[in-house]
Amino acid sequence: MTEPIIRPVRREDCDPLAALWRRVFQDPPELSRAFLEDLPALGGGACAEEDGVLLGAAYAVTDYFLEERRLAYLYAVAVQPEARGRGLGAALSREAAALGRRLGAELVCTCPAEDSLYLWYERIIAVRPALRQREERVESRPGDIPAPLSPEEYGARREILLAGTPHVRLGPAVLRREKANCRACGGDLLALGEGIAAVYCDEGETRIRELLVPAGADRSALAAALGAAYGTERALLLTPDPAGEPCLAADRPLPPGCVWGLTLD
Repeated sequence: MTEPIIRPVRREDCDPLAALWRRVFQDPPELSRAFLEDLPALGGGACAEEDGVLLGAAYAVTDYFLEERRLAYLYAVAVQPEARGRGLGAALSREAAALGRRLGAELVCTCPAEDSLYLWYERIIAVRPALRQREERVESRPGDIPAPLSPEEYGARREILLAGTPHVRLGPAVLRREKANCRACGGDLLALGEGIAAVYCDEGETRIRELLVPAGADRSALAAALGAAYGTERALLLTPDPAGEPCLAADRPLPPGCVWGLTLD
């Protein structure tokens, strides 16, 4: 048996990569395949292979920008269960971060799936908690009716709403994936009054991944309206909060008050 090699993801890897993704994350296969098909526009990936068998993968999504600086988002690190404990997750994370830098990123970040992984990622790729958020559950009640937006419309409205606020701009490939991911989970990218929202449904809740509104708008009332529009008893609203729980780690500090928002998760 040879030692595993870490190499770039290739187009012909699509089938085993999609199978790995489904086994590890249990996502619908159309989501992983669409991500893989969009990968050249989204960024790049690295995989681990041993004797012709794909053991793991990790991706650097580089279609994010802070002002004009490109960022790399470490995404979907996955290792086959029988291959764990051999350091492949760490090796793939390091290679994906290095790939992001080779693709022009000046900053590397990730969203650890569990709180316990923050220290692991800090040790592996030198990232530390950079943004925090709090969860608020709002009882649903009728209100403004949301309307679907195209990725382009959502991105344009987002830039207007965030003008003057430090924020991460989402590139067109990321916006397309975000729309597809939300729709696959029963939600969408939406206009809501003068604001916008990215929503999906899970476990009987309307989960609001991003809600951006003009100054003075009642966020809780708009969240409640989204819950009612999607027929759930309550809505889960995620709000940036320096006193909240960590939601993103980065290898350098982000500007105070920086808004990231959507991260494909």
